[in-house]
Amino acid sequence: MTELKYGGFSLGRINAKRNHRKAEAYWLGFLEGVLASESIENLEIDSIRAEAAQLLCLFGDEDAADLIQDLDTAYNDYHGEIYGVISGIVDYRSRPFDQAPEPKDHCNRFFGFCAGIACDGRLKVNEVEKLIGMIDQDTEFLDDARIAGLRKVAAEAISDRQLSAEEEEDISEWIARLVGDSCADTGLPTYGNSPSIDGVLRDPATVVFENAAFVVTGAFSMAPRKVIESWIASRGGVVTKSISRSTDYLIVAAVASRDWLHSHQGTKIIEARKLHEQGGRPHFVDELTFRKALELCGIR
Repeated sequence: MTELKYGGFSLGRINAKRNHRKAEAYWLGFLEGVLASESIENLEIDSIRAEAAQLLCLFGDEDAADLIQDLDTAYNDYHGEIYGVISGIVDYRSRPFDQAPEPKDHCNRFFGFCAGIACDGRLKVNEVEKLIGMIDQDTEFLDDARIAGLRKVAAEAISDRQLSAEEEEDISEWIARLVGDSCADTGLPTYGNSPSIDGVLRDPATVVFENAAFVVTGAFSMAPRKVIESWIASRGGVVTKSISRSTDYLIVAAVASRDWLHSHQGTKIIEARKLHEQGGRPHFVDELTFRKALELCGIR
């Protein structure tokens, strides 16, 4: 049986329907997150445009195209009009998800919601309340230590009905563990981000190639997957396709894979995180640190 090429056309065709549904659930959640404050803020406009442009680029989404056009229109009540437009999109597009939900919809919608409330770099009490309410709708969310930690920090922060700058920052850091840095920080859409992973190795000198087992995941900007695997092998490492207890390193690209299970994590990250929590391995290495480690090690 011929192995499907990672990121290739055939695999893309197989996963096309699932990937489109994943993006739509995330987009719906993002817009719901934007609406959570019950107003549109100036700092949210660029983030909304960036996310809409990403969906338009990937899937040719008509609602995304219309929203971009509306964002560029000079209304008398600009923020009120944009709020109304987004409310209309959410009302229409939530119906198929509410009427015929699929197993992964809630997670992708939740990830989008997190990105939506954080997109302006600010958080409000009512946004955090809705975040907690969304977590409480699905008890399986709490099986993810990151979501459980986010809920705990969020609940403690708003227990006095106020949010300090420090509390906002703490909650934002937990959200980044799920969906990466916000558009307010990077200027880039969050759909396609890799998550911010706790315990990721930052010192390239700590990455040892000789006789170590590597797994790679994500869409790398530095080279195609096969080339990256050859670089590891030339330095004495062994590349495997799946995560196991013998895996030493999971190399995570800066950009999420098109074919990941969820918008911001695939099965490799999920399994690696579980094993890491149990025994401290595998180690996570981001793309930049990995690039530097390759340069330090050279070729045998």
